[in-house]
Order: sequence, then C-alpha cells, then structure tokens
Amino acid sequence: MIDTEAVRRQHPLSDVVAGYGVQLRRSGSALVGRCPFHADRGRPNLTLHNSGRWICYRCQARGDVISFVQRMEQVGFRDAVARLGEAGTERPTYRPRPRPAPPIRVRRPGLGPDELEVLAAAVELYANRLLTDKHALAYLAGRGFERALLERYRIGYAAGGELVGYLRWRGLPLAPAVRTGLLDRDGREVLHGRIVVPELRQGQPIWVIGRQLDSMSTGPRYLGLPGRKPLLGWEEALAAGPDQVTLAEGPLDWLALRAWGVPSLGLCGTHVRHQVLEALRPFTRVYLALDADHGGNEGSQVLLAALGQRARRVRLPHGCKDPAELALRPDGAHVFAAALRAADQSQARGC
Repeated sequence: MIDTEAVRRQHPLSDVVAGYGVQLRRSGSALVGRCPFHADRGRPNLTLHNSGRWICYRCQARGDVISFVQRMEQVGFRDAVARLGEAGTERPTYRPRPRPAPPIRVRRPGLGPDELEVLAAAVELYANRLLTDKHALAYLAGRGFERALLERYRIGYAAGGELVGYLRWRGLPLAPAVRTGLLDRDGREVLHGRIVVPELRQGQPIWVIGRQLDSMSTGPRYLGLPGRKPLLGWEEALAAGPDQVTLAEGPLDWLALRAWGVPSLGLCGTHVRHQVLEALRPFTRVYLALDADHGGNEGSQVLLAALGQRARRVRLPHGCKDPAELALRPDGAHVFAAALRAADQSQARGC
C-alpha cells in the first residue's frame, strides 16, 4: 500500500513542478506559472497552493504532486510514484527539460470541456479504486491480466456510491456527469459494479465501457456511455503502423491482444457501422478475431465483404470463443500468433 501523504511530504510540489522547467513566481500565498498542459500564452494560469494542490484556471486541470507527474509523463498512478521515488528514499534530482508541445484539445461529439473533465475524474477514481479492490483485481488476474497492464490502460472498477462525493471533493459539478451518462438523474452511478475500460485519446478519456464483474448481476454484460462508440485503442494501433491490425469484439478481448503486444482495436460489439469501415481504411491487413458465435460470425461476414482481400478471418482452437478466453491459457500468446499465421496461409490459398 502506497502512503500517498508521505509521498507528497517527501516531494514538495513546487520542487517537482520547477524540475519540469516551469518557472514559478510568488503571488500572495501561492506560486504561479505557465501551465504545461495547454497553450498558456497569456497570464500564467497554473497556481500551486500551500495545501499541496495545483490547478490551472484556464484548462481546469488540477491535482497533487502525483497527478502532476502522471500528466507530464503520461503514466499511471504507480508509475508516477515510482518516478518520484518511494516515500522514505532519497529525494531524486529533477532535471529541467523542454516543455512539451501543448496537446490538441480532445473532443468527442456531444462532450464539452466540463463533460471531458468529469469523465477524466471518473476514470481516475475508478482506476485508483481497482488497485485497492481485492475482488476486482483477483477477477482480472484470473482472466490473465497483470497489474502493470491494467495501470497502463487505466482500467478501473466502479465500486458504486463514490463518484458523487469524489466529484464534489474535486470541486466539479454533477450536471456534466449526468450528461455524459456516468450518473443517472437520481445521482446513481450507471457503471456501478463494473470493470471500466476507457478509450484514451492523447492521454485523455473520451468514452468508457463497463463490464459486469458479478455474473449474477442483472442488466447487460457490457454497458457503454451514450453516444457514438469509438474503436478502443485507436491511437496505439495507428502508431504501430498501417501494415496490420487485429479487430476484436469485446473490451477484454482487446485487452488480451494488447497484453500479447498485438496491434489491435476493440469494436465493442458486432454492429459494423460506416465509421468503423472508414477507420479501418489505413490498414493493409485486418485480422478479424470476433467471437465464434452467431453475432461474431455475422459481423465477420459483413467485414469480409466490405474489406475484401485486406480481411483475414482468425479461427481460434476449439473451445476458445474469443481472445479473452484464450488469455486464460498460459500459451495463449503463442496460440494466437499461430492463428494469425494460419489466417495468412488460408488467405494465400484463397480459402
């Protein structure tokens, strides 16, 4: 268990921020400087308070010393603590470095700055909750997912009953959380009891989908936020190059492929929209690893017809319906690699 208060005491916020090349000056009881998270060309908008909290009054980013490192380094909570150095060790020396180029403002249709900020706060809450929830962690470990992978993709757990209080503690309004679909109109968490998988663009969440943790729960197994579903893992798949990508059906299927280092996208269903076909246009080979059931077969047939020679159907061993089930096997990565090679051979034979 990380003693976050000890980490904050060991690493003063002003030292860490200045170490990233942010010039600070005194303004009353606070320190101010230019925010590194947006194009801060006017008056300095970043404010460091004596409480150890920081806030940018322009882009509304805020947090403590740990979250500042998370944003600067684009890493998870534990990686940020590791970069600071565990509490009780010698304080590291921060080397000033050039300030990063300001990120492009990420938007999703229907979401404004307030909604995106609330969504980011919810993802932070759920990701931190997962790391302290033994039941949820054990479930994901049993599915073959290591803790480092979960932290990398900010996988979370919505324990329920926490989001409203957390947003109020962060000073964020509740109305945007209702508009995004995180809360219903009675203030209840919509994703309560679910593993939460976010889609990240430029390090910021733009959408999340939740999977039931308890198989006895009522309601759909998967529940995403309202609005157009993005493909999970889009930026990382595109950065891996246009040579190939594997399309999976469910979020846990996609996560299994990422655990094996396979460039992949999560469809989050079987309905193939026009936007999906457009998104797949850059890739010269598209491996179809949808579920081996009626819905997956129908979706694969649509994709095979639309993509032509670029598409390759991946057939898993008997008894494995999808990559998530294959991840339960210790040789899952090798078996899936063999299935990809078999798909290429089948394509070459014209089968």
